Amino acid sequence: MALDRRFKRRFPLRMGIWYRPAGLSLPVDWTEGESLNLSSTGVLFSGPDAVLPGQKIEALVDWPARLNARGDLRLALEGVIVRSADEKAAMRVDRYEFRLSSCPRQA
Repeated sequence: MALDRRFKRRFPLRMGIWYRPAGLSLPVDWTEGESLNLSSTGVLFSGPDAVLPGQKIEALVDWPARLNARGDLRLALEGVIVRSADEKAAMRVDRYEFRLSSCPRQA
């Protein structure tokens, strides 16, 4: 059995996720995928568009709660891809915040 060296507990949460490269001067469309597991320091997700280790990305994760019935709550993440293979990628989370948003393009 392989030793799991992660320090933070991972939760097997399957939620919609949208991601795109971060820090570009021109806006880039979001790619839709699915979170596979989530911790306070990282997220594993699947999606059709390849991301490469070292690439900085931003992502929005559907959150299963609403805030005062005003709109969808999304977890906004920024970080770096630490590994990717077979349409899956692991992202180290450097920054996060919750946002109200009805559509990822409005984030």
